[in-house]
Formats: sequence, C-alpha cells, structure tokens
Amino acid sequence: MGLGNVRLLIVVENADYRAALSNIFMPEAMHEQLSGRLSPADIHIVTAAARWSPDVQAVAIFSCYSEATYSDRTYLKVGLMGSGIPLPDEPAAETVDKSGGAPAPSAAASRKLVRLVAEFCPTHLVMCTRSMPILTWAIRRKIRSVALFSDWYEPLGWSEKRQHARLIRQLNHPCISLVGGNGVLTCKILAANGVDAAKLIPWEWSQPQLLRQYSPKTIRADKFSVKLVCVGSLDADAGIDDLLQGVLLLQQAGYTVDLQLIRNPLNDTFPVAVQETAWLKAQVNSLALSSSVTVHVSLLPEQMLELVRDADIAVFPHPGPLLLPAQDSELPLGVALAMAARTPIVACDHEVLAAHLYHGANAVTFPMRSPQSMVHRIERVMGQAALYAQLSEAAQITLDKIKVPACWGELIELWMTDSAYEQQRLHDFALSSGRYVKDVM
Repeated sequence: MGLGNVRLLIVVENADYRAALSNIFMPEAMHEQLSGRLSPADIHIVTAAARWSPDVQAVAIFSCYSEATYSDRTYLKVGLMGSGIPLPDEPAAETVDKSGGAPAPSAAASRKLVRLVAEFCPTHLVMCTRSMPILTWAIRRKIRSVALFSDWYEPLGWSEKRQHARLIRQLNHPCISLVGGNGVLTCKILAANGVDAAKLIPWEWSQPQLLRQYSPKTIRADKFSVKLVCVGSLDADAGIDDLLQGVLLLQQAGYTVDLQLIRNPLNDTFPVAVQETAWLKAQVNSLALSSSVTVHVSLLPEQMLELVRDADIAVFPHPGPLLLPAQDSELPLGVALAMAARTPIVACDHEVLAAHLYHGANAVTFPMRSPQSMVHRIERVMGQAALYAQLSEAAQITLDKIKVPACWGELIELWMTDSAYEQQRLHDFALSSGRYVKDVM
C-alpha cells in the first residue's frame, strides 16, 4: 500500500521530546545534536519519525504519562503529544496493572488516554509500552497495530503469567500484526508466556558497526601479569565492588593486574555517568588501587574495542542495568565487544548472560557475587593455553550466529508498506523461522 494515507502514532510510556527537538531543523543533524540529551533508544524513535514524516499523512509520538497535556508539532513535522497523566513514583500493589506490570491508570485516566489517541485518528499504531486501555481501543476499532517491547527481560512465574493473561490475549489478536522484542531472549520469554512465536520478531535499535575484524588470540608468555577489562555500568549494582575485590585477591596471589573499566556511554545521559564515576573513584582510592585501575567514561565504540582487544580477559561480574540488551546488539555491548575482539570472557552465571555464554565453550563462568570464584576462573584461563585459544576461537563463531537481522525502524517500514515482499521478509524474521536456534560450536 502507499503511505500517503498513513497516520502513524508511536505510543511510548513516559518521554517528553519537546525541549530536545525544539531547535532541530534538519533530520540529518539529529543524531549529533541529540547525543547526550536523549538516550540512544529515544534518538532512534524520534529520528525514525522524522524520516517517515515526508512520506506519510501524519506521524506523532504520544507519551502515556507526562506532567502536562500537550500537542505540538516540530519543525520536522513530527507531532508530539502528552497525556498530562503523572507517572506514579511508587505504585501500590493494588494500582499495578495486572496485564502488564506498569502502574494502572484510573478509569478517568484510561478514558483520557483513549480520547487523546482517538483524536489523532491513527490508521497505524506502534505500541512501545504495555498500555491496556490503548491496546483494547485499537483492537475494538480494528486499527493496524504492532507492539515492540524493549523492557521485558525477566521470565514470568506462575502468578505473573496469570496477571499477564489478558495482555497475552491482546497481543495474539489478529489486529496486532506483529510483536517485537529487543533481542532473541526477550522474544523467547514472550513466547514462553504465550505469545504466538509466528508473530514474534527479535529486533535491535540498529546493527552494530564494529570497525575491525580480529584474529584469534593466544595466551601471553607472562602468565602472572594480567590485563583485565570490564565494559558496562560502573556501580555496585553491576558487581564492580566484587571486581575490585578480585583485583586485590589477584595481587595477593602474586599477579600484576591492570584493570580497564569502561563505562558504556550509549545508554543514558551525562549526570548518571558523573555520579557513577565519583562513586567508583572513591572505591578505587579506598582500596589503594589507583595504580592498577583506569576508568574510562566517554569512549567511542572503536576506542572501546581497541581496549578490549588489548586485554587478556574481559570480566563481567554482574549483568547490571546497562548490560541488558538495549542498543546495538542482542548481546550486552561489553560481551559483543569482547567477542569481536576475540578476548576470552570470564562472566558470572546470571541468566541474562547465561543465555549467550556457555561454560567451557565460549566463556568461563562463576557464581555471581563470589570474588573468590571469579579469581579462580581468571587464574584457570591464564594458566591453560589450550583453553585460552579455544575461548578466543569460539567468540567470533558465537557473535556470527547470534546476530539479529532486523532493526526497529526497518520492521515498522516493512509493516507499513505491507506488500507481499515485505510480508515475506517479516515472516523470515519471525522467531518461528528457525534462524535463531543457536549452537555455540
């Protein structure tokens, strides 16, 4: 179908883009001008909307929660809408939406959400959040819709599955053309919860652009001098305190340790980075490790890749909030960089990492929150040349097999165009296609 009659509404949970887009006139400059002001996910959403605006009748982004009700139009001809419904800070148990786990709007708020969406008269709806009032309205009105989730990483227990039963039924309705998950793991969790695998499509915000290809590595001759690297969130929740304790234990065992801590700069904004870095530097100084630990905050992906390549081992003590699949790979960014650099991985056994890392095959794993076990695994890898070479060899194989071919914006474009060719491509991307069955070796 042509796009001239398409009225596309993108529904997000809580995002006000008015200030960020107020002085942007050219779509070509958006990425550079928005960097540091919006998260990468938000940048992908607004740049895609700006890219589509010349071809469709109308495109707008609607925030289910906002401090004020607004309906503005940017210079890029992208509508920005907000409900004026405040997001609860700590929802009580009785106010939690049993269908999706988000704060449940009141009956009056639900009617307002539906009214504001209906006033836009969408022909196509992209749901980036689990809003049952809007989903229910779209199904009743037979609005062509897709649901593309980036925030569903935890499997559901028995009681949670009962709570989500209505949402699952809505997602399986024929009006919902496809359900996307940010990465294969998210889609497998959704399938396990009852969403039809034939309409589930893994996606990434964009395809990773790792600028160099590396050959497998072999262990260095000096086994008692070890270079470690960790990429991700640099706070206590990410297990960095355990990693610093591990450095102390390695030093006590006679190792000379060089630890490079690289904060993933792609997931949020500058103030969070400052807060984390201040905490980390205080920890490093208190343990007298300033000569052994280097902290990097704002590096480009190719710079991170070079540091990861230079290391002997990439260590991941905990997945942490910024290691969840969120940006350029279904893998956590640090793990993807380690695999591209062919640097052996020592990682905790958290389920987010265990979905991709297999002990003794493409990584060596240890019980989470156990610095002693982590150190034992590092010593094992550094002491066994054959194991070290095997892990390095397996890294690229795993990276090749786990690649997700579909991007967020591409899925929406294929779905809107809706020709036989585009429908076949969507079918080829589906979880049920068999392309995501992985063998490590």
